[in-house]
Amino acid sequence: MPDGEGQRTIAKCISCGSAYAAEKWPDGTIQPIGTRDGCQCGATEFQVVERSEDTVLDGVNE
Repeated sequence: MPDGEGQRTIAKCISCGSAYAAEKWPDGTIQPIGTRDGCQCGATEFQVVERSEDTVLDGVNE
């Protein structure tokens, strides 16, 4: 895992689209929280999910 402090975010697998709570590190690395081997589909590349005004988060009121 990269040195420094990561920023918590939501990321999705670029292969299958599964979403994970993740940390984005200063060097650009995105690592799902709680898993070291990547996605359940076997892929290891992720992209940050951009949040829009119409994003619905279950159980979260803003």
